[in-house]
Amino acid sequence: MRTNIAIAALIYPMVQGVLFGAGLIGLLALGSPAGLFPVVIAATFAIAIPIALLIAPRLRSRAWRRRHGAGLKPS
Repeated sequence: MRTNIAIAALIYPMVQGVLFGAGLIGLLALGSPAGLFPVVIAATFAIAIPIALLIAPRLRSRAWRRRHGAGLKPS
């Protein structure tokens, strides 16, 4: 559990940056008022947490399979 949280903490800024960029492009493309920018920023901070927590176990399992899977011994 601690490893998943550590991986999620490393992934979180990247996920948040991608979501922020997508939200910002959406706001600029739609010509929304500038008052919505803080809403997009707050939303991306909140939405990035569960997404990072969903990605973290998958990254961990891939590394575990590479090290332990298919009869390979860890180096």
